[in-house]
Amino acid sequence: MPNVDLIAIGKRIQNQRLALGYTQQFVYEKLDISQNHYSRIENGHVGMSFEILLQISEVLSISTDYILSGNIRSDDNIELINNYKSLTPKQRQYIDEHLKLFIDADLK
Repeated sequence: MPNVDLIAIGKRIQNQRLALGYTQQFVYEKLDISQNHYSRIENGHVGMSFEILLQISEVLSISTDYILSGNIRSDDNIELINNYKSLTPKQRQYIDEHLKLFIDADLK
């Protein structure tokens, strides 16, 4: 049985929430759970039910696999590629230029 790292799980949830610009209040209200319970999930103090895991995955637009293990599914990449392909040439240029700025900035 693999070890479950609740702190790493909570950190992945928190990082995705912050990347989306969501507050904890926005997420816990969507999940219909208490602020205290959601905060304890993000801080790695408690686990969550399968139902809450699925809801967090949906609200934060990340896979359950990523939440639990940090692994990104290949079909996540396929969706990203398909979205990129659907952009106009001007939109692609905009994305490419900004992506290069992020890479060059080396934000860590």
